[in-house]
Amino acid sequence: MIAKLLPNRVRRTYLGGGRIDAFTGTEADVSDGVPRPEDWMASTVTAFNGTLEIAGEGLGRLEDGQLVKDVAGSLPILVKLLDSDERLVIQAHPTVPCAKRLFDSPVGKTECWYFLPGTAPDACVYLGFKPGVTRAAWEKAFERQQGLLEMLHRIPVAAGDFVFVDGGMPHAIGGGCFMIELQEPSDLMVVAERYTPSGRQIPDAKMHGGIGWEKMFAVYEYEGRTFEETCARYVRKRSQTSNGRNSSSDTKGKAKQICGPELTDKFEMWRVAGDESLDLPRPANVAVVTGGAGEANGLAVTKGDRLLVAGERTLAVNGDATLVVCAAPRGSVV
Repeated sequence: MIAKLLPNRVRRTYLGGGRIDAFTGTEADVSDGVPRPEDWMASTVTAFNGTLEIAGEGLGRLEDGQLVKDVAGSLPILVKLLDSDERLVIQAHPTVPCAKRLFDSPVGKTECWYFLPGTAPDACVYLGFKPGVTRAAWEKAFERQQGLLEMLHRIPVAAGDFVFVDGGMPHAIGGGCFMIELQEPSDLMVVAERYTPSGRQIPDAKMHGGIGWEKMFAVYEYEGRTFEETCARYVRKRSQTSNGRNSSSDTKGKAKQICGPELTDKFEMWRVAGDESLDLPRPANVAVVTGGAGEANGLAVTKGDRLLVAGERTLAVNGDATLVVCAAPRGSVV
């Protein structure tokens, strides 16, 4: 089965969403004044906003109205479109051991970002502690709400770039970023800043993730690296993501891997262009048509479509469409 997904916009505290509107051709309803800068395609988990919760917010649906979780069961990944008009607040997500210990969750929230056309020329992200940052120094900066951003590396990004974010790493997405975000299937996080750059206050429960002020600092991994070390380990520029690992002549017609086991055992990301195919690693996979138009396993697709591909062994793309496919690795379990 291959099916298109309905828009699934989710409330967040930061401003954005216009690039998603333009990309998908569908505007989000923000009549309540709350930004919806993310689209949680094929999601089988609910969103946590730390305020008045909306029942079922975050759950994805197929075009025929069926919930993805009723069709595909629990997906071991969560895939989003994310558009930031302002810098997001500094945050960190738990590793699996931390999630089990502090959040009573079987999954953490290791994630990665693939930047799409429309990302601003001056876009950047903030990633990882600089050398010498200790828990005591981080807690002191948090209490004062001063100097937090200066403890992280500022990394310029552009369309086609890829950034991997380990569980426990402090990070903040800068303004002007438009991306596919692939992660473990949870909304677990702790937040270091009380206000967004535009002045929206973050609810306390959202800041400490429901685990309390003391425990929240145990979510961070206090391992500082130089700028060069951070980029070498976690950043892939456009030339690397375009060529992937399959650049030799004997892989002509095959998909290019953007993220794989050299980085993580949590998920994989592939780029499939026209007249290429991908042996799908999981019974259920999520795809985004990032450009062009054509067919994917016989289904007519165009830029902005989001797809659930379930029970298919191969994904074959025809025409000039380009898809980014997200999946959990073979043999992985939730």
